[in-house]
Order: sequence, then structure tokens, then C-alpha cells
Amino acid sequence: MATTLKGMATGEFPVAHSTIDLLPPGPGTRYFRRLLIAAEVLPSIHVLQHELTAHVAAVAATLSPASANMVRRFYRWDLLPKLHRKYRDQGRDLSAGAFINQRGRIAVIVRFLGWMDGHGLALADLDQSSLDRYTARIKVRGPVDHFVRWATRSRLAADLAIYPTGAPNPTTTMTEEELWRATDLLLESETIELAVRVVGLLTLVYAQPLERTVGLTRDRVEVTPHRITIRFGTTPVELEESVAALVRRHLAAPPRRGYAAGESDWLFEGLSPGTHLSAAFARLRLAQHGIGARVSRETRLNLLVMRMPASVVADVIGISNLTADQRKNRAGGTWTSYPGLRP
Repeated sequence: MATTLKGMATGEFPVAHSTIDLLPPGPGTRYFRRLLIAAEVLPSIHVLQHELTAHVAAVAATLSPASANMVRRFYRWDLLPKLHRKYRDQGRDLSAGAFINQRGRIAVIVRFLGWMDGHGLALADLDQSSLDRYTARIKVRGPVDHFVRWATRSRLAADLAIYPTGAPNPTTTMTEEELWRATDLLLESETIELAVRVVGLLTLVYAQPLERTVGLTRDRVEVTPHRITIRFGTTPVELEESVAALVRRHLAAPPRRGYAAGESDWLFEGLSPGTHLSAAFARLRLAQHGIGARVSRETRLNLLVMRMPASVVADVIGISNLTADQRKNRAGGTWTSYPGLRP
């Protein structure tokens, strides 16, 4: 690393993303790349998407030529287009959670291909009994199932059957009183970081997924002397007064950045250049105070769909009408009344 950095400083190596790619992958290299992007020394790129592509190339190089080709094709023609539609086409990089998840999925597939190489099996010759024996003895089979379905559709493998793994367990919820106690804690406690309190309240009160909340940009917030609104979906939501007061404090707080001038576009800026607050960090801090972000959000969403039409819930909190309707049916909603804000 020292040689590469010295070469960039002396002009021996160009100051370019291709030079950064020569450094060992990891948080340090990622921070350095983002720092140069924030300082406008390097052109802006989606850093985690770039790292994931480089990671796939690196792990493919450890496999046999045939298996390496399968990994590269699977990533290019199946995973990458889906990631582009969800992230790049929306103008944003992969979330940290998505990056970790995709690396894990690739690792499961690489182990599967390594097992086939070790048994002298080519993908085109894989039979149902061999596939069943392998998937029966692994704990995580979802990525393998996904890969085999893709290979079958692409005519790279025989017509192999993928058996369902069973419906996931229903999400646990909490009582409405427990939800309000957690809400009161975030409203009142000064021992929790202000940004985490605001993120938690947007999840507990407005049913926002934590991953989406931390990625909110400032242009979604409108501040006037008398109210604050945030666009989670199509229609701006006016924040309840006590929540709005914390948001005002958060917006007035000094920026966390020390690496660049100006104001961040993120509502909840992270410590790494160009990034927002980590959902994992917010989830951990909330959990340390006895607040489960997911179960709290599930509870609030159930309460909303039981009291409001699906179209209203979808429009306000940013989910599809179908999702809201399905949630209403599971929760037993009647849509006959509208909830008022808790005093």
C-alpha cells in the first residue's frame, strides 16, 4: 500500500480509480477512495458496486476456468442487472447490507462450484440426485437454488427441480403500549445520539424501514417556521410536533464531516466520506436500549393498515398498494377509521 500511495503522490502512478484498485480491498482503501471522491480528486463512482464487481473477479480467479466462467456470467447477466435496477438506476450505491449480503451469496455459490470441481462434475452434467445430496447437507441453500434456476433458464444445466424450503416464520410484533414506550424513550432520552433518535422515531412512528430511513436525502425534507414535512412516498408527511422538534435540532447540529466543506446531501451523514449513517450502527444503538427496529416497524405498519385504506398507507409511507393490501389482510384491517396522532 505504501508503494502505491507514494507512487500516486510523486506522479509515478496516475491518481485514478484503477490505481486505487491496486491497493488491498478493505475499509481503509474504501475510505481513501471516498475521501478522494469527496475532495473531487477522483470522479464519483458507486464505490460498493465497484468493489463487488472486483470481488467477483477475484474469487472467480480461484476456480477452474469453467466454473470461473459460470460465476462471471451469473454475476453479469443475473445479479448485476437486478442490482442496477434497485440501486444504480435510482442514482445510489449499494447499501452496506446489500454489499455484505451479495458477497455472502457469491461465497455460497463459489463453494458449490468448488464442490462440483472437486467431484469432477461439470454444470451441464449435474444430475438431480447429486444436486439433492449437496443441498440436503448445507445450511444456506437459497443462493444455490437461485444459481441453479438461472443455469436451467440459460440452458447451461439440465432441467433440475428446486424444491420449496417452506414459508418463513411470521414476523414477531409487540403491543401498541410497548411501541409507545419505546417511542417515548426516543423522544425523551438524551443519552442516545440525536441522529439515532430521529432515525428510530421515523421507524417507530412512520413505519419506515431502517435501511431506507438512513438513506434519506435533505431534499426530501421541507422546513418552515411552523412545520416540517418529509416525503417518504408520494405525499409529504407533516411530522408530529415533538418529532419535528428533534429533527430541527438534528438539522441545526454541526456537521460530522471533517474532510470536506459544505453541507452533505444526506439527512443522516455517515463518518465515511460521501456516505450516510450506517443502518447497522443505528440498529445496534437502538437494540442497546431495548428497541428492535424491525419488530417496531412491523407493529406500526400493522396498526396503520388496520385503520387506513391501503392506498393511503402506500402513498404516505412509500410502499406499493399490493404490499399494503396484503398487509391489511394479514393484520385484519377494516379501513373504517383514521388514526389520530398520539397527544
